[in-house]
Amino acid sequence: MRARTAAFRRSARPGFAILLVVFAIAIATIVLIALQASGLRQAAAGREAVARLRAYWAARAGLEATIARIESNITSPPTGDAFAEQSSLVQVSSGRLDGARWLIRHTDGTTEREGPEDPSAKININLMTKDDLMKLPAMTEDVADAILDWIDTDDDPRELGAEVGYYSQLPTPYKPRNGPIPRLEELRLVVGVDPILLFGEDANANGRLDPNENDGALSLPPDNANNTLEGGWGAVLTAASVDEGLAASGKPRLNLKQAKEDELIAAMSPVPLNALQARVILNHAASATSMVDYISQSLRQLAQGQQGLGVPVQAIQNLDDEQLGKLYDECTVADPAQGPQPGKLNINLARRETFDYFAELDASFADSLAFAVQSRSQGFTNIMQLMEVPGMTRGRLAQVARIMDVRSNSYVISSRGRDLNTGVEVEIGAVVQKTQLPVVISDLIVR
Repeated sequence: MRARTAAFRRSARPGFAILLVVFAIAIATIVLIALQASGLRQAAAGREAVARLRAYWAARAGLEATIARIESNITSPPTGDAFAEQSSLVQVSSGRLDGARWLIRHTDGTTEREGPEDPSAKININLMTKDDLMKLPAMTEDVADAILDWIDTDDDPRELGAEVGYYSQLPTPYKPRNGPIPRLEELRLVVGVDPILLFGEDANANGRLDPNENDGALSLPPDNANNTLEGGWGAVLTAASVDEGLAASGKPRLNLKQAKEDELIAAMSPVPLNALQARVILNHAASATSMVDYISQSLRQLAQGQQGLGVPVQAIQNLDDEQLGKLYDECTVADPAQGPQPGKLNINLARRETFDYFAELDASFADSLAFAVQSRSQGFTNIMQLMEVPGMTRGRLAQVARIMDVRSNSYVISSRGRDLNTGVEVEIGAVVQKTQLPVVISDLIVR
């Protein structure tokens, strides 16, 4: 019996050893597979990181190329063609950079076009009245009041609006802006604003039709998969446009509130301006709030009540259209401490239907404005050229000049970089303002 037991033990040892070896091999195999899988994941992540970095720098190259072209146009301004700068920016809207490429696009209405977006083709929300807002699709009086309360500088709510008293009582309280909003996306914070009405299919507010915005019900946001970006209010509204950037000459505007007569005369060159005209202009500038004053009233009207002129008002020579145009292009009465102000609609770029959102413009006059633009292959390059529009008077031009201009002072750049090997994409969105040189990047986001 003992002999059998000993024999059994001797025969069991090799089998047990084999099991241990098999088990160890299995464990080693599992560990090796795990390490290999981890290595493959890390390698894939590394490749994706490199691809994303390459795509980022391609997008950045597109942004920098566009900025460089904008600055070149400032130092050597295109003359005689209102569309020359936009055309020059299209030339750098695509390019390659070390295994990647960039593409800059924007949506004009429902059509995607090359180059950056000029926000002055849209109406700046910060300048709209309640009557203007009520023309937006599905707008209601309470939402219009709430938007105006968000933007105005006081804490007094309108009849159907909301001010700090409302927002401070929310589960996560916050304060209204009480000033011009810098980005249209901020309206999402305003009580009652529907994000779908605000941006339609453009969920990320980049002004471009992305795959998830053109796939029907497969993913958010809701869209009709018709290969067309329907951008809601954002198709006609902006907060990115600014008023009175650099002068038409590319130099900083002359501040009439601080200027001297000889400085004004020099700024007007080669358009002649006599000393008496300069004195009247500068005297009025002390109380002026807008350059439109010089269009709405003649110099003789502005001189009424001014002291120390030394001559009768009738002796003052009114500004002609050339002088007014130059004054409007080169000078300002804005307080530089307040920074750039919300921009006006560029009449050269706006679509006819955009005019309909100005409650003070009647349809027939809006038709005349739109037809006048279409009739000029190079557009309007000076505000006083609008006097050529049939039915235009100085009084009506002053009305138009309060809400429209013929020049733009900012661009919204959506530069998308793509790695050519993997297809990985990175998008850089930026708002560039032509208020000084070098130009100012007022907003930047990487998607």
